Amino acid sequence: MAIVFEHSIDVPQSPNQVFSLIDDYKKVPLWAIRCEGVAKQGAGPNKVGDKLRYAYCEHGKHGLMDGVIVTQDQDSRLSYKYYDKMMQVFVDFRLEPDGAGTRLTHRIEITPHSFMAKLMSPMYRMKLPKQTVAAMAALKALLAKEYGAV
Repeated sequence: MAIVFEHSIDVPQSPNQVFSLIDDYKKVPLWAIRCEGVAKQGAGPNKVGDKLRYAYCEHGKHGLMDGVIVTQDQDSRLSYKYYDKMMQVFVDFRLEPDGAGTRLTHRIEITPHSFMAKLMSPMYRMKLPKQTVAAMAALKALLAKEYGAV
């Protein structure tokens, strides 16, 4: 059974500015707390089907997850999934114009696969809201730093 959490924030930056920042995988570690880096295989603009590699650190343990861009709708939606032997993580961003700014909704869906991941599901369920809210707060601060408070 999937563990799901969704959180929305309003930011004064335009959907184009927000999309540009979340679509820049080199900047993900600046707002996603446990992320050490995201690398895209291949060159050129990001597009659906591009392969990703997500490096993370959780409780001092470093790990890697393979991934793929699932949705790439300029200025309105970006989603991708990461997976390893333990689980699959679906990450989705929806952007809606909100006056001069943007309503940004971030949804995370974790599907445990391994026996160990299933045992740890209560911990994931407990930690996911706090991690997601913290990431969105850091993203909002980074948007203000990059583009100003508009």
